[in-house]
Amino acid sequence: MMAFMTWQIAARGLRGLALAALILAMPALAVAEIGGDETAREFDPAQQEAVRIVNTYLNSFIHLEGDFTQVAPDSQVSEGRFFLRRPGRVRFDYTKPDRLLVIADGFWIGVVDRKLRTLDRYPIISTPYWALLKDEVDLRTDARILSVERDAGLILVAIDDPSGQAAGSLTLIFEEVDDPTGHVGDSALRLSQWLVTDAQGLTTSVAVKNLVEGRQARNNMFTLRQYER
Repeated sequence: MMAFMTWQIAARGLRGLALAALILAMPALAVAEIGGDETAREFDPAQQEAVRIVNTYLNSFIHLEGDFTQVAPDSQVSEGRFFLRRPGRVRFDYTKPDRLLVIADGFWIGVVDRKLRTLDRYPIISTPYWALLKDEVDLRTDARILSVERDAGLILVAIDDPSGQAAGSLTLIFEEVDDPTGHVGDSALRLSQWLVTDAQGLTTSVAVKNLVEGRQARNNMFTLRQYER
């Protein structure tokens, strides 16, 4: 996500590296209040409420896991399973034939190529995902919110780097799920997909399914030491 690392990993030409590339495609998200500076857009009460609901949902769990399907800009498809533990920990474990493993251990994000036996590490705080992995998530203060859309049972929130040092954006997509009374509330939300668009306008999408909240993954799933030479 540091600007000088943009798409470096993708240049290896291996399937499954698009997620690693999108992890490195943007710099850290600086602080900007929603609608709070002269470059930020103004949001109406409905949009601000949508952001509040998203924040509430993201803070409603500490542990999350599920299956993911990644579609790279060249339409290559990769699959695997991810595990998230806030604060600061996430793991993307690709299925074969991809040999990639991405681990955040609370301090670093490590990109492991199990075929080449390489490990590249980058500060997690220098990635756009840090805004989502903090102990307390608040997109209003940890990112610049570009747009908020709520329609047809979906909430889309696009964020970017408000410092302007690098182009690119991250769009989070959530499904609204009706409860038995037919009312959509704070807990009736589900992460569905995210899109990362880089400085060249290329987009990588990651769709998730079979989500499980609250099941704690083993501690050693978020350690990088075993992959160090």
